[in-house]
Amino acid sequence: MTDSQIITIRSEFDVITARMKVREMARTKSFDITDQARISLATSSLAETLGLGRKHQGQIKIEALETGKQTGIQVTCAIAAGAHPDLTLEGLRNTEWLVDKLTIETLPSNELQVTIVHWATQRRGGYVRN
Repeated sequence: MTDSQIITIRSEFDVITARMKVREMARTKSFDITDQARISLATSSLAETLGLGRKHQGQIKIEALETGKQTGIQVTCAIAAGAHPDLTLEGLRNTEWLVDKLTIETLPSNELQVTIVHWATQRRGGYVRN
């Protein structure tokens, strides 16, 4: 799998594909099983909140992140200009608690873009280090 993929979302099946691709990337980047589940669940939860695949079409971009000591995955959901998703606080909280960062932007093209980032948990000696 490459370190970046874009999936066009036209149906709920495309959301399922995106979720599987996110989990696959997490596995190849050595995320533990819990972190794999968190980022893939956050992806589908965000798509659900935005109505991707049901009410709205858009794209999901999946990218691997590497810093000196951390490995992460960034998932960006973009909805076509003119779409007005029902962004409830509850819906966003269902996604936000699963990840390390959630950002909402309106682009100059009038597209709505929501980005989530989750960093792999590093485990040493039975203790969790962030």
